[in-house]
Amino acid sequence: GSGVNNRLLIYYAGHGYTVKTSYGDEVGYIVPVNAPNPTKDLAGFQENAIEMTLIEIYAKRIQSKHALFLFDACFAGSLFDMRSPVSELITYKTTQPVRQFITSGSAEEQVPDQSIFRKQFVIALTTNEADYDKDGYLTGSELGQFLQSKVVNYSYNTQHPQYGKIRNPKLDKGDFVFELAAKEAA
Repeated sequence: GSGVNNRLLIYYAGHGYTVKTSYGDEVGYIVPVNAPNPTKDLAGFQENAIEMTLIEIYAKRIQSKHALFLFDACFAGSLFDMRSPVSELITYKTTQPVRQFITSGSAEEQVPDQSIFRKQFVIALTTNEADYDKDGYLTGSELGQFLQSKVVNYSYNTQHPQYGKIRNPKLDKGDFVFELAAKEAA
């Protein structure tokens, strides 16, 4: 993450949990194996789990122009501002900095161990199915839209992926871009 022209993709598959605070907020956590059960030891859980707001801090420390975080876990997607995908030139998207996030579900949703999200992520990267404008590139915004659409459908409306960009005017202009494999001649 220290090279300015690098692109980072961080994929987390594991457990997540959302804590409702006494003042009405919801705080999402990534749950490591050593974290105690939050319903039995909330203080111990919070000491060992990784609060999602820390991920935003880590994302800001990255010097690379583009970083895409995917979370295949249960927790609130309140980390980022929901935005609709906007059609822009690929060259513009790749010259502007961005921190994007995609989660496999929204708050209080159970994410199955046999991940629909992961399977659809692989399909998006290995086919042209998620390339909505058919330009040979898959943007993080297209990926988020694809995953949201497919996972909601294949989970029978029980899992709702969330996607968006960090709430920072200096890190929300670009888009993470994958160049898809060239189409084979028919």
